[in-house]
Amino acid sequence: MVAALLLGGGSANSPVQRMIVEMVGVLVLGWFAVRGWRAPGDRRTWAALALIALTAALMVAQLVPLPPGVWQALPGRQIIVDVLAAVGSTDTWMPFSLDPAGTRESALFLLAPIAMFVATLHLDRSAQMKLVALVAAAAVISALLVMLQAQGMTWLTIYDAPHATKGKGIFANKNHNAALLVLAIPLVAVLGRQPGLLRRIGSPLLVSGMAILFLTLAVFGALSRAGLALLPLALLACVPLMGGFNAVKRFWKAIVPAAAALVIGAVIVARSAVVKETLDRFDASQEGRYVFWPDVIYAIKQFMPWGSGAGTFVPVFRINESLEAVHPTYTNHAHSDYLEIALEAGVPGLLLVAAFFLWFALTSWSRLRGSLGTPAFGPLLAAATGIAVLLAASAVDYPLRTLLLACVFSMLAAMLASTAPFSTNQAK
Repeated sequence: MVAALLLGGGSANSPVQRMIVEMVGVLVLGWFAVRGWRAPGDRRTWAALALIALTAALMVAQLVPLPPGVWQALPGRQIIVDVLAAVGSTDTWMPFSLDPAGTRESALFLLAPIAMFVATLHLDRSAQMKLVALVAAAAVISALLVMLQAQGMTWLTIYDAPHATKGKGIFANKNHNAALLVLAIPLVAVLGRQPGLLRRIGSPLLVSGMAILFLTLAVFGALSRAGLALLPLALLACVPLMGGFNAVKRFWKAIVPAAAALVIGAVIVARSAVVKETLDRFDASQEGRYVFWPDVIYAIKQFMPWGSGAGTFVPVFRINESLEAVHPTYTNHAHSDYLEIALEAGVPGLLLVAAFFLWFALTSWSRLRGSLGTPAFGPLLAAATGIAVLLAASAVDYPLRTLLLACVFSMLAAMLASTAPFSTNQAK
């Protein structure tokens, strides 16, 4: 997690940092392979591991060379067939993926998140909460950088990017930074109920409350509309987390008026001059960033039902890009992970996404219902909220294609999947 937090906020344009994080992931997986599996689990734990195995198997299968009669019959391969026919090589064996190098990079990308999931499963709940504290601390540091960058200290920008110099914090993309800031809010809230973690700083509830306010302000400073849209979800989750576990049973009765209050407050805030000025400062380029979605959907149809291969978005999109969407800079992602998965992995990829959504819904319901009124409820609710934030953000962006957020996502999913017990004095 430390490696991901320090080096995983960049994009594909940071290959050295990515390689270091991936190598750490290999070492962690090797360590657990030597020690053997010792993590407790139930059917939901094993279901999550099965989804991971199927995802990895799908990427490996896309790299297996296929005979000419097989790969040439796949949808969307006609242009490759025509090129090979022009040079007299129609009998060439080819892998399923149109860009094997891109698929290999995508497969290697999975190493760190998988290692994070396995490692978190092997930790007890106390150690898991220390990881949560580490993520929360990174979010606060990122929020501080947002504030300083907003004051013109652009030299504090860690990753170079031509489209923005403010609001990025420890990331190369301000939307990814906003996703971390938002998901960290319930994590900070639950840390305020953990004995020992914040007591050295001062009153735990006071410290966590101030941190939540700071993170909320930083979300506005990140200039991310996706972050602002997801902010109410994180703040709503803080209602039971900040009220203590005796208030959890009353949470369900309070959720409707609390949600109504948040909606009313959001409308009032949205009409304020300060927020309007903030929204008006958003990059003008953001307005048309989804103009190319019709081209992505067109490409998806060309490669259905099997897709073009993981990591092939850039070359495949260039082939199918309309003249209206042509821009001086190239489009590196679909800005919707679900569309990108549909293009690269087809129906199998969409089935894996649907299976994860089902696992997440059933596991969250089971774990939260079973822990209602116990010390386990807060950390599990915070984990579920963080996952929900990243899943929602993935509809309009690609947060899980950064190693930092992918590892945080894996940590939160492992917290839900874990059956390790919470001690009675772990939360008050």
